[in-house]
Amino acid sequence: MERHSSTRGLYAQLGNCLEYPAERTREICLTTAGQIELFSGQASSYLKTFLVKMKRMELEMWQEFYLQTFDLMPKCSLYLSVHLFGEESYKRAELMAGLKNSYERHQAFEMTELPDHLAVVLKQNALLDEEEWSDLVSMCILQALPKMVSQLEEGNNPYALILKTIQEFLVEVEKAHV
Repeated sequence: MERHSSTRGLYAQLGNCLEYPAERTREICLTTAGQIELFSGQASSYLKTFLVKMKRMELEMWQEFYLQTFDLMPKCSLYLSVHLFGEESYKRAELMAGLKNSYERHQAFEMTELPDHLAVVLKQNALLDEEEWSDLVSMCILQALPKMVSQLEEGNNPYALILKTIQEFLVEVEKAHV
């Protein structure tokens, strides 16, 4: 899957949409929804629906909802390797070490999350060569996302929509560039 500069930037923006909510998160999500519509109307629709569901939530409330969803007794982990290999696994450690080495090879910014955090992976996509990115998408991201979506959909959690956005976008971009 060859990534053009426009899709590289959109992956990073999707990563920003998955981070702890800040003042500009709504604006970032709305802008991203408009830009990914060129690639996938369905992906854009998921992100817009997420924004509609979160519209009435004040920032502090949204931040608490995020923490409850992903950090404090999480309904879903954003660490890809947890969904692929479990929490305690040699393969999990191997994936994280490989990602960290790839990021460091390109002098990536200091991370506050582990290297397999979905937001980090999306934001660091441009640092990976085409083969690394393609393998990561097919063997990790697209394998973990259905499990993650399922966990959030069980509780009717709106964050499932962002994950579905990412999943749909990756599939559509891959189809377009194969």
